[in-house]
Amino acid sequence: MNHIYLGIKGKAVCVDKNNGNIIWQTTLKSTSSVTNIYLEDNKLFAYSGGHLFCLNKADGTMLWENELKGFGYGPCIIASENQDAAQINAQLAAQQAAAAAVITASTVATTSNSGG
Repeated sequence: MNHIYLGIKGKAVCVDKNNGNIIWQTTLKSTSSVTNIYLEDNKLFAYSGGHLFCLNKADGTMLWENELKGFGYGPCIIASENQDAAQINAQLAAQQAAAAAVITASTVATTSNSGG
């Protein structure tokens, strides 16, 4: 297990844990600033901009996409029957922290640009 997986700005990214090199990156069809991911077996599931994607863990190729019509574009928690409540709560906390960081960065940028 030498890789970590990131969801960031509408992309899924695989990084080598030993040296930080990017192994692969896949641009999803969304430009959402928050991209949730979930890894299970040989598949990486990513939610971004109202769409759910399934990627091949090894090379990032897209296996399928679901537009999730009728569900909107809000935050999403990804879970499976292989997760327990503690894992789901940890994922939720991480997603909330990421969303708060985006809001904070936007507020700081707005304040800086307004001369305040």
